Amino acid sequence: MGTLKILRLLALSVLWQSAIGQSRNYDPLSTDQIPAQPSKQSWHFVEDLKSPFWTKIEWENKKRGRNQVDLSKGIKLDTLFPDSKFRLQTVYEDLRNFCLAGKIAYGSGYRVKIVKDPALKGEEFRVDIARKSGQIAAGDPDGIRRGIFYLQDEMMKNGDPYLPLGSVTKVPTVKRRISRCFFSPIKRPGNQAGVGDELMDDIDYYPDGYLNRLSHEGVNGLWVTVSSKDGQENSVGFSDLVSTEITPNAGAGGERRLEKLRQIVNKCLRYGIRIYIKTMEPHVRFKEGDPILAKYPDLTGSLRGNTYFLCASGTSGQKYLYQATNKIFSAVPELGGIINISHGELYTTCLSALPATGGGEITCPRCSKLPPWQILHHSLSAMNKGMKDAEPDAELISWLYMPQPQSQSKGAPTTLADWVFDIPSNTPEGVVLQFNFESGVKKTVFGKELIGGDYWLSEPGPSDRFERIAKSAAGKHTPVSAKIQTSTSHEVATVPYLPVPSLIYKKFSAMRRLGVSHTMLSWIMGSYPGLMVKATERLSFEPYPDEEAFLNELASYYWRTEDAKKVVEAWKYFSEAYENYPLTNIFQYFGPMHDGPVWPLLLTPRDAPLSPTYQLGSRNTFLPWPPSGDRVPESFPDILSLEEMISMCKRMSDTWQVGLGLLDGFSEKYSGNRERVLDIGVAKALGIQFRSGYNILRFYQLREKLFRMKGEGRRLVLDELKEIIEEEIKSGGELVRLCRADSRLGFHPEAEGYKYYPEKLEWRINQLITTLAQDVPAIRKAIDRNEALFPEYTGESPQGAVAYALPISSSDPSGFWNRFEGEAAGSLRWKADYKDETLHIMIADFSKKGIGEKAASVKSAEVWVEPKRLWPARRYLMTPVSKASISTEIADGTLKAEVKIPFSELELKTGSLTPVRVNIKAFSEDGKTIVWREEHPLTPRLILGTQNSRDLGWLIFK
Repeated sequence: MGTLKILRLLALSVLWQSAIGQSRNYDPLSTDQIPAQPSKQSWHFVEDLKSPFWTKIEWENKKRGRNQVDLSKGIKLDTLFPDSKFRLQTVYEDLRNFCLAGKIAYGSGYRVKIVKDPALKGEEFRVDIARKSGQIAAGDPDGIRRGIFYLQDEMMKNGDPYLPLGSVTKVPTVKRRISRCFFSPIKRPGNQAGVGDELMDDIDYYPDGYLNRLSHEGVNGLWVTVSSKDGQENSVGFSDLVSTEITPNAGAGGERRLEKLRQIVNKCLRYGIRIYIKTMEPHVRFKEGDPILAKYPDLTGSLRGNTYFLCASGTSGQKYLYQATNKIFSAVPELGGIINISHGELYTTCLSALPATGGGEITCPRCSKLPPWQILHHSLSAMNKGMKDAEPDAELISWLYMPQPQSQSKGAPTTLADWVFDIPSNTPEGVVLQFNFESGVKKTVFGKELIGGDYWLSEPGPSDRFERIAKSAAGKHTPVSAKIQTSTSHEVATVPYLPVPSLIYKKFSAMRRLGVSHTMLSWIMGSYPGLMVKATERLSFEPYPDEEAFLNELASYYWRTEDAKKVVEAWKYFSEAYENYPLTNIFQYFGPMHDGPVWPLLLTPRDAPLSPTYQLGSRNTFLPWPPSGDRVPESFPDILSLEEMISMCKRMSDTWQVGLGLLDGFSEKYSGNRERVLDIGVAKALGIQFRSGYNILRFYQLREKLFRMKGEGRRLVLDELKEIIEEEIKSGGELVRLCRADSRLGFHPEAEGYKYYPEKLEWRINQLITTLAQDVPAIRKAIDRNEALFPEYTGESPQGAVAYALPISSSDPSGFWNRFEGEAAGSLRWKADYKDETLHIMIADFSKKGIGEKAASVKSAEVWVEPKRLWPARRYLMTPVSKASISTEIADGTLKAEVKIPFSELELKTGSLTPVRVNIKAFSEDGKTIVWREEHPLTPRLILGTQNSRDLGWLIFK
């Protein structure tokens, strides 16, 4: 690094130290120093979404082809199509604005007749273009809308206001394409916004400009949250909207919500978009002794703890579902339907007693006698009838949310129970069955099989289980909806979209093969309009294009003809790069690809946990999550090594950079086109995020190597670490510039706020500068003095609780017995021995009571072992020794529990037994927990739970 650069970094470090009061107690993992979240007033992308869809069209002024007609002189519509509900006014106005933006006269010139053809259904349309005039025909306003958009697309694709002569008929195969508002509240606690409810505030989340964009890109459905769960998992589904005979006290605030819902429905229908309410019903529970159960005993379903499921198989349960759906759809005319998570998240019917992966028990006196599919059939039939009696055109979409495995831990189930696959052929007539398209998808890397849960763009799918569901449904003509992700997914959700249309092509090709008629395009993230949503519209209609034609056509909508080929080539590299994303959900939830550019790089070890990628704050404590720490192995399953993760992330980053290289110079060439400049900025931001993610994993790999090395080679490793820090400073500054130009960058819809933003990026840059100025020189001095680096951290000179494992020897049968903490432990002790590549841990009672006297009770016991520093501790169940074995004596004690763990599972070798960290736990028959080291649970995290690595003590092999 040059002298000037060093001086600049040191100067910045001085400024940073001044900013924090030159405090030696500065903590990069504290939330106190992190700049405040940007206010909602700074969400400038909302204003962008509100803005007119058409502003200025720069035609290329190419020569008209022989088989084209020129519309540059003007367009005149003859609107002969009957439109009593005025649903086409918005698209006619949109065409007017298109003409104004392209300097085409509107109301004169080339004549286009808009006519009705009853033979065409829904969005199906026919366009006839002749020399003197043209015609758009459809049987429904939705078809006319798509036909007019088709004309605009053709002109944009050609680069000039020319249309090809001839006749084209487009028929939708994926008839319903449902998305979600990108910025509306998600109705969950813990985020900056609190628990927002879009049906209870006065904000318009569906401005006209936004709806027009969605409509242009083929979205014809939006889902609105009316059900969720609060911190106590209280019911907030239909009970938020209406009361019923069964739930007479429900519906508080319902009329206000229904009025807002009516407004949303009416406004969206003007753009051909239907509204679906998202629910998880029946979600009604009763405590034992509830007077409602006394009045309606057939409501009593399966028991869960001290709470009963509502049974939907009895008359009363059927009445509840019918009345609730009927009242809602009677109150909101033309409401599009319901998307109901019927199984898999909150408990709904008595079927919820059965996990999708198998096991469980239904205790309901009615449902326990039924095949599982029939339980769901009863529930869906009642809901569907109540809905359709009020609104015959509404659709009930029953979502089986079965994302397993979300964790690929040892022994975790990876397949679904057989009863799941009986549901498609036994779904009530007219009900749409929805299933996750990629959940269960598989990929082999490094000879290891990875299995994805929810949701995936990098691995297009479908999974084997979706194939089986779809084929079973086809046999009984049950319509199928594919739950997919479109613009982004949990893999990386801090950009508006990923430019990987090749992967969408693969999804829709499989959906077409399997006869999928509906799709839910996104969960809370992944709905931003643009390239990827437009791709789904093109792939939802016949005739279906081949991939190359599709990509070239898509590129031509946005880029000049001369550049489209290069853009397509870049997209292919982006798709190839993204397919290297590690196929494991835990990397989505805790990995550095979302917000790595604001992760501190900790050269001094902290043993600090990672924070969730998809939240700003905990739903349990409502406190903000701290910055992610140095325990990076928490972000991937133990079937993968850190080296393998680094390899995949490097391929992703390197290949993405190849794609970016193809776009060199485009920012300058398109400097007058803000939308295209922002597109390039999104690709660059992703390149920075992927490189940062790779750098973070590599940084901690090198850091751990450095701490365990001896000799002069440590200087070279420290130099590598320093280079990573410097690279992150530089790329962080570039991302600041991109963020200031594009307010979408860093925004995570499920977090309802920003995971990174300019001020936080600068905070992290200053943290890195401080590390260069303080930590790097300190470690270099230690190396110069030939000192061990952080020996208390590596176990070379352990601090805190220490236990010893001895080689098993007949000459020393007693070994070192260790006390548990607390009075509950009594005379229980534990010890560790090893022999023949196996670690042996035992718990014994040393009460010195004779045989036949009551010994200390141990109902069960377990060992937690951290196989390597920073890796999540693994749980091993100890085998309790039965009373029949009470004569098994160990010196003066009685063996109570034991376990043998192969060294191979802990990556230990007899010749080099490095210290590991452990905790030992025993559970007594009277419900007490006895531990070696006192536990201090962390705030709960999905999959990772409350495990706190700092509760572990050292086990040293003697």
